Order: sequence, then C-alpha cells, then structure tokens
Amino acid sequence: MKLNPYDDFIFFDSCAFNGGKLEMQEASMQSRYLLELNNKKVTLMHSVVDEINAPHTPPWIQELEPNSRKTVKLNLTSCEQTILADITSIVVGNGKPEKRAADCFHVFEAQKYGGFFVTSDNGILRHKLKIKEKYDLNIIDPIEFLSLVQEFSPET
Repeated sequence: MKLNPYDDFIFFDSCAFNGGKLEMQEASMQSRYLLELNNKKVTLMHSVVDEINAPHTPPWIQELEPNSRKTVKLNLTSCEQTILADITSIVVGNGKPEKRAADCFHVFEAQKYGGFFVTSDNGILRHKLKIKEKYDLNIIDPIEFLSLVQEFSPET
C-alpha cells in the first residue's frame, strides 16, 4: 500500500528548498503548492525555522515561514535523548556528531511526530531504510515526494 501524504504530518528540511539539485528544489516548491491548494498544511520544525530565518537564506525561502505551522522547542525527556543519540549514531556513523547535530535533530523531531521528512540531504537519505525500520519515519527526496503528492492530490 502506498503512503498517502494527505494522511500524515509532512516536514521539509530547509535543504529541500535551497540545497541539492535545482529539480529537487522545484519539486519541493511544487509539492508545497499542491498540498496547500488541497488544504494540507506543511509543518515546519522549530529547528528548521532557525535555519530558514538565518541571514544567508534567500528571501523567497524566508517567506515560507510565517504561513506555516510550527513545532515548539521543548526539553527532551531521557527517552527522547536516547532516541536522538541513536539517530545521531545512524546518521553520523564514525563521523563527527557536531557537524551533523542539526540534521540529526531534524530527523529526531520528524520521527517524534511521524509522517514524512522531505530532504535532499544524501547523508540522511542513505539511512532512510534503517530509520524507517527503527522509528517508522518516511524519509523521502523531494522528487519522490512530489510524485506521491501528485498521485493523491484531488486538485493538481
């Protein structure tokens, strides 16, 4: 059974809009447009909002933030800290955790609420199966996600 993006939470990584290949950026924008056309709000994680509002972020991306639902930063429970550490271990492997801390937190926060995490970050995408298996989070690249959105959108 195919996953329906209209039945779950959807989180975009900031790099889905301004990282990776141009076609991935365009797919992210088109997905967001179709979702909102069909009354599905995209939720921004508070950690991604910080990146979107950074001074180096293009203005057209910063314009996404005011009209989006947002998660709220909360202190992590000990169980959540354990999950974040495990996700960090999966994503970073033998690398330096401090270089991927923000990315790992994005994945952690998305798994906390469930649904889809749309990213063009190959460092995250290469671990999508293991994260799906352990945490039931659907990590997907923007082009694959657009295909799902188009398939399930009443208005395209």
